[in-house]
Amino acid sequence: MLRQLSRRRASCTQPDLQVREKEREGGEAAPKGYVPVMVGKEEKELAKFMIHIDMFKNEYFAGLLEMVAQEIGYENRGILRIPFSAECFRNLLNQISRMN
Repeated sequence: MLRQLSRRRASCTQPDLQVREKEREGGEAAPKGYVPVMVGKEEKELAKFMIHIDMFKNEYFAGLLEMVAQEIGYENRGILRIPFSAECFRNLLNQISRMN
């Protein structure tokens, strides 16, 4: 199902204002109104995103999270992890943001 979303991705150069990408290293606290999310299929390609809470209200983003839950389950300790290419995820978020 995640493959379906990755096929819909659009290329884009800058992250949307609702999404702040952080370096994998750094460990800083999430700003108020943001949720940290680690995205990547393998440990070496993980990217940390700060997702604004408004994004969780979006039906497409909620659908993505539901697909992830179906694939890996709901039992996840610590930071939310999404097994998806970081580049595809970034493009998908930007595409969702443009719809609003």
